[in-house]
Amino acid sequence: MLEPSSKLEFTQYEIAGGNWNSEYQIVTDGSTIYHVQNSTSTPDKPELTFYAGTNTNGLVAGTGKFIRFSSDVKINLGDPSHPDKTTCTTTLSKKGLLSTRHTFQMDLHGEKRTFTWKNTESHESFGPTGSHKMVDEQNQVLAVLSPGGGRVQKDGYVNVYAFWGESFDLMVLVTALVLREKTRREKGESSYVAAGGVSTAAAF
Repeated sequence: MLEPSSKLEFTQYEIAGGNWNSEYQIVTDGSTIYHVQNSTSTPDKPELTFYAGTNTNGLVAGTGKFIRFSSDVKINLGDPSHPDKTTCTTTLSKKGLLSTRHTFQMDLHGEKRTFTWKNTESHESFGPTGSHKMVDEQNQVLAVLSPGGGRVQKDGYVNVYAFWGESFDLMVLVTALVLREKTRREKGESSYVAAGGVSTAAAF
């Protein structure tokens, strides 16, 4: 079984751009690697689309599509409109009606692994959705999503504590941000008032 690498303590991905209700950037080591488009008004379009690079001119790297009449989300690595360019497809599934836990499966070097996102209070968070951690079958923490609190240069981050390659990191990012967006919509950010009286309908 794969184990987290000791070569790297963690890889941090900053979530920047300031407007989580529309689009934002994913930055690591000072370089923007993904542009993320958030769609709320086009039923046939994925809710989140990850483009390689700094804008929508890049290749589609991954998507998250909410499944109608279900709490599940279909996750694709690659472009689902071109099946030959899709490298991985899985489903992010809620574990129970009242549960806050979501699981998905992914093949890693011939092993089918199961990962679970769940709430955590161990990381600072100012947003209405709170922080989440991703664990494996042995409950070992492999990643953390910590939302930020406003329109600042660093709106939040995802830390990945396993060094298992680009596809694994992309899957972590897509499932993390899909979960964050799903939770935001379910809670109705427009009614949330952040510290200092700033409505999160206009801020992260």
